[in-house]
Amino acid sequence: MSGKNVWEIFSEECPGVANAYIELSKQVNVDGALDEKTRLLILVGIFSATRDPTALRHFVSEAFKAGATKREIEAASLLPFSVGVSSAEMSIPIIMDIASKTR
Repeated sequence: MSGKNVWEIFSEECPGVANAYIELSKQVNVDGALDEKTRLLILVGIFSATRDPTALRHFVSEAFKAGATKREIEAASLLPFSVGVSSAEMSIPIIMDIASKTR
């Protein structure tokens, strides 16, 4: 591709849809009930469960930026694993890779 990530390309090609998605994401956190770190940790768990490495990589990075520790992110990624809906073999290497770049 062009060196841009998937979201950047999508946003440029479909700005109306991308902006609507961003607004929807804001609105589902009813009245800001979840702090940003918690919201991002939940998304790490969701994308660990759905085994989407592109989204997982994005939300792991965002969780680090929001102040989550490596252990918190690992714990979020392992929650789906603990109930049998995911496999941590994908999540943990991604977390380790991003953690090594954020130090």
